[in-house]
Amino acid sequence: MTSAFDGAGTTVPVTLLQPLEVVVTEIKRPETHGYCAVQVAYEKVADKKLNKPLKGILAKAGVTEAYRKFYESRVEPADLEGMELGQKIAAQDTVKNWDEIKITGTSKGKGFAGAMKRWGFAGQTRTHGDPDNRRPMSNNATDPARVFKGSRRPGRMGNQTVSIKGATVFEYDAELDLVAVTGSVPGPNGATVFITMRTERAEQVVEVEEG
Repeated sequence: MTSAFDGAGTTVPVTLLQPLEVVVTEIKRPETHGYCAVQVAYEKVADKKLNKPLKGILAKAGVTEAYRKFYESRVEPADLEGMELGQKIAAQDTVKNWDEIKITGTSKGKGFAGAMKRWGFAGQTRTHGDPDNRRPMSNNATDPARVFKGSRRPGRMGNQTVSIKGATVFEYDAELDLVAVTGSVPGPNGATVFITMRTERAEQVVEVEEG
C-alpha cells in the first residue's frame, strides 16, 4: 500500500497491483458445454514443473509456454467473438474500461486465536479477582449437551477468501505496468488477487499480483 493525491490535492490510500498476462486455453460454448465461459492460464513456470495433464491442456490450445495456474470465467456469447485459443490477453488492453471493481483474494493467516482476538469480544471486568477475563466462558445452552455449530469460539483466524466491493481504479501506469486501486486488498505482498470488473454485458475477471 501507498498513498497518492487526486486532482483536488486529497491524499488517497491505494494499493499497487501488477497485472498478469493470461492466455486463452479453452473456449466453452452453449452448443458444446451448455454454457459460455473462457478458461485462461497464468503464472509462467519452467516446463519441468508441469505434469502431463497440464501439458496436455496447453498443447491442445497451441500454447508453447508453460503456465501452471488456470481460471475460468463466465461470459456472454457476444464476448466470444474474435476470441481464439492461444490468444494472449493483457490488462493494458482493457484497464481503461475499468471503473468500479471487486477484488477477491485470500486473507492473511493468523493461526489459532482466542475468542477476543478472533471475534472482537470486549472481555470481562478485571475486578474482584477474576482469574481469566479473556475466556469466552459459556458454551451456550446445557440442555442439548453439545456446542451449536457456528458458535464464536477460539479457532483458526484468517486464511479465508475475502472480497472487497466498491473499490475503484485510481490510476494505471503503462510504463511501470502497475494499477493503483483505492483502499486495501486481501492477502500479503506478492499474493495473487482477482479483479472482477462489471461491464454492460458481463463480469470480466483479471488476475493480478499484489505488490
